[in-house]
This record gives sequence, structure tokens and C-alpha cells, in this order.
Amino acid sequence: MSKPSTALVLKMTATLSAREILRWPLWWYTDGARDTLKKLARSVGGSVRYFGVDVWAKNLFIPMYGDTSIIGRALSFGVRLVVLMFRSLGVVLWIVIALVLAMMYLLILPLAFIGFFLHLVGVISFYA
Repeated sequence: MSKPSTALVLKMTATLSAREILRWPLWWYTDGARDTLKKLARSVGGSVRYFGVDVWAKNLFIPMYGDTSIIGRALSFGVRLVVLMFRSLGVVLWIVIALVLAMMYLLILPLAFIGFFLHLVGVISFYA
């Protein structure tokens, strides 16, 4: 069995590397974006479970500690409503963070290319 020549190995490596580098932006905005946005959507659903908003909303009208008097029901409703509002605020904040992260994901690639080329132009003009 003959050994491949070094030139052939370098040529194939360069060709495959160039192809992958050129395909990378396409992957970034197709499969990469889909996977990232799915993960962010799952994390928002997870935040609802983490903060227990669904459980607190379901039990909003159930009296705490089995106190079925009017005052007990009113206090239970008030306390649960306040807790539900604060927990919902946590979910809303996480939704905002997830949206910011999604926008950053979509904008980081073009901004990186713009920064790279501006820096390259600056370096070339400095040495020219």
C-alpha cells in the first residue's frame, strides 16, 4: 500500500477546510439558529416550571391551610396573587433575557464579519 503524498494531504485538507469555512454561515442561520432558538424556547418553558407559575395560578382560589372562612379565603387569594405576580415577573424577565440572547445570536455573525473587515482595512492602511 502506497503512502499518500504530503502535497495531496495538504491539498485535501485545504479543500475540506475551505468548504467547511464557506458553509459555516449557512449552518449558523439554518441548523444552528433552529437548535439555539429551540433551546431558548425550552428554557422559557422550564422557567415557568422552575418558578411554579402554573401551580400557583391553579391554586389561586383554593384557601390556604384549609381555612374556608371569608377572611381566610381573602388572605389566601391576596397572598397567592402577590406571590404569583412576583414569580410571573421572574418568568417575564427570563423571556426578555432569552429574546436578547436570540437577537445576539442572530446579529453576532454579521457584526463579527464587519469588525474583522474593518480591522483588516485598518491594518492594511496602517502598513501601506
